[in-house]
Amino acid sequence: MDNQSTIYQVTQETRKTGIASIKATLEFAGITSRTTLIAWERTGTFPKRVKLSGQRVGYRWSDLYKWADSLQVVEGEEAA
Repeated sequence: MDNQSTIYQVTQETRKTGIASIKATLEFAGITSRTTLIAWERTGTFPKRVKLSGQRVGYRWSDLYKWADSLQVVEGEEAA
């Protein structure tokens, strides 16, 4: 399958709505460290968390998709 087909399939997927759990957010971002999420958030390169209750937080799916859509592949670097 060529790149055009792959790009088409990715952009045609159904997007989730609501709030993503920390686990789902880590999977979506392709990382395993909560510390990295918090560091990215503090530097402004990742969406802010949403407080759900006393100690529970999550991320809006809409913010995660907006973040992912804004990422750019740097020429000469391999995509994750």
